[in-house]
Amino acid sequence: MTIGFGAAERDAWITLAAADGIGELRFHQLVAGFGGALAVLEAVRGRSAEQIQASLRPFLHGTLPKRTADRVAEAAADPGRVHERMAELDVWALTPMEAAYPPELRELDPPPAVLFGVGSTEVLAADRRIAVVGTRRPTLAGRALAARVARRLVDCDCVVVSGLAIGIDGAAHAATVEADGRTIAVIGGGHANPGPRAHRKLVDGILEGGGALVGELAPDATASKGTFPRRNRIISVLSQATLVIEAPVRSGALITARHALEQGREVLAAPGRPGDPATAGCLALIRETPARPLIGLDELVVDLGLDRAAVRVGAETRPLGAASLALSAETALSLLGPAERAVAERLRQGPATADALIVDTGLPPAVTSGAITLLLLRGWAQALGPAYLPAGPLLGTSPT
Repeated sequence: MTIGFGAAERDAWITLAAADGIGELRFHQLVAGFGGALAVLEAVRGRSAEQIQASLRPFLHGTLPKRTADRVAEAAADPGRVHERMAELDVWALTPMEAAYPPELRELDPPPAVLFGVGSTEVLAADRRIAVVGTRRPTLAGRALAARVARRLVDCDCVVVSGLAIGIDGAAHAATVEADGRTIAVIGGGHANPGPRAHRKLVDGILEGGGALVGELAPDATASKGTFPRRNRIISVLSQATLVIEAPVRSGALITARHALEQGREVLAAPGRPGDPATAGCLALIRETPARPLIGLDELVVDLGLDRAAVRVGAETRPLGAASLALSAETALSLLGPAERAVAERLRQGPATADALIVDTGLPPAVTSGAITLLLLRGWAQALGPAYLPAGPLLGTSPT
C-alpha cells in the first residue's frame, strides 16, 4: 500500500509514534500493514483495548500489551494532544519522509519513527560531528581530558555529540559551550525533563550556542534503564567517529562504541594504566575490537582526518601545521590499525575490488568492509565504480 505524506499523515505519524509502548518496530509494522499512520488511528478510534488488540495483531510480529493498546486508543481519541505539548515546549519533530531528517538515522534498522528536538535543526547536518562519551563517574583526569578533546574538536570546526549525562558527557558538552562551539545532546527521555537537573544551565548554553537536544521519545516520556542503550545508537550513527574518554568494563559508553563499530564508524579510546578500573573498558575496546588508542590531541586530529581542514582559533581561522598537512605514506600507514593498514598497503599496489581485498589481505569480510569505510572517511581511499584506489597520503611512492 502507498503511504501519502501530507500534513494530516505527518501529524498522525507523530501521534502514533508518541503513543507509549509502540516503539519503532511496532510502528513500522503497523504503518506498513495499514498503509499509513492515519489509517491506523482511524482503524482503532472509538474501540476498546481488546478490539484494538484483535485488529492490530495480524500486522505485528508479536503481541500488543493491553497497556499499549490503551495508549493507542487515547492517541486516536485525542490526536492533537502531543502536538499541543510540543508547542508548549517549543519541540520540533522530523520524520524519515522529510528532507531535514538526518540521513544517517536511516542506517538504523528500524530507524526512529520520529526525531524530536529543540534548538537548531541545521546543526544535525554539520559536515563534522564527533561523539565524545564516557563514564558517569569520571576521575578528575578523565573529566579534564574530555574538556581538552572537546575544545580541540571545536578548533577543528567539529560539532561535539554526546548524551548529556553527568560525567564525561557533561564535561564534553560544557567545554564545547565554553569554547563557543556547537554540540548535540542526544537524550534518553522526553524534552519535558531533558537530562539531569544539574544540567539545566548547560542545556540553556547548548541551545544559545546553536546546538540541539534530540531524542526519539515523545515530550513527556520518562527515561528508563532501557532507553539509554537505545539512545546510544543514535549518538554513534549521528557521528563520523566516537571517542571514548574513560569507561569501566560495564560503562554504557562501551555500548555506544560497539554501535559505532557495527555502523562502520571509527572508534578511538583513551588508554589508561593496566589494572585501573576507571579505564578497563577502554583497554578492552583497544584489545578486543578495531578501536584504536587516543594517544594525543595532535594525533587525534590526524587520526580523524581533520588535518586538512582549517581550524578555528578564537575569531580567526588558520591551517594546521605543515607537518600535519604533508604526511608521508609511511607515517600515514603507521597511524592505522592492523586491518586498515593491511587494506591500505594492498591499495597502494593498485586498484582492488572489495572481494579482491578480502582475498589478498586474508581479513574477514566484515573487517575488510569496516577498514574500507574508515579509509574512505579519512579521505585515504576513493571509490571508482566497483574498485577502490588509494588517496591522500597513500598516493605517495608505492612499495616495490
